[in-house]
Amino acid sequence: MTNEYLALSNCSADITKGDEERELAILFLDIRNFTGLMESQPQQAVIQVIRRLFMTFNDIIRNLHGKAVETAGDTLYAVFGFQTNLKEAANNAYQAAKSMFQTLGLFNDAYGQPYFGGPLEIGVGLHTGKVFVGEFRLNAPALTVMGLPVNIAARLQAKTKELNNNLLISEDAYRFLEAEEMGFASKTIHLQGISIDQPVRLAGKPYTNIGYLNGLRQELDYLLAISG
Repeated sequence: MTNEYLALSNCSADITKGDEERELAILFLDIRNFTGLMESQPQQAVIQVIRRLFMTFNDIIRNLHGKAVETAGDTLYAVFGFQTNLKEAANNAYQAAKSMFQTLGLFNDAYGQPYFGGPLEIGVGLHTGKVFVGEFRLNAPALTVMGLPVNIAARLQAKTKELNNNLLISEDAYRFLEAEEMGFASKTIHLQGISIDQPVRLAGKPYTNIGYLNGLRQELDYLLAISG
């Protein structure tokens, strides 16, 4: 048995140690046209704005008993249900998504339109299901949530662009929502890499045509003042 195999075996043991199956609500969020922003605007300004937005989004998630698992560039991934049942988790995730859209709306009113020439936009995918929760030990222990429901939630977020609707909720998650949240149009869609077509609800709004990147017209200090 090679040293490389032994190392891989030990690594696998660390990855799977303590894994447990949980039913969670899963939320994926992506900033639209992030690459265009980075190409058109001073990169430091864009990064600082996105960082501040994500800090505010993280506060929303925590206030609704969720946990941000990962942020990578322009993407945020969160789960709900560690402290609640699945019905409450799904409703909390949906309320978090609504609060994020409202927060972004306030930012756009104050800064997006005046200083970017148009709004920043996000796409959100929401799903529920059984996932494996564990701890990945590479440089430092970190929460991992893995499984097919995670992939579906991520694909839903990506599908918002094609369907021109900024919030897609799987039927699995939608059935848990409170009565006052019902009534969204339904559609069965194919998700890349997922063999079974997924029934979803179109719970958001169409994207704005964002051909607006005309350069910043404001100092960085103003761009950073999005959280009061």
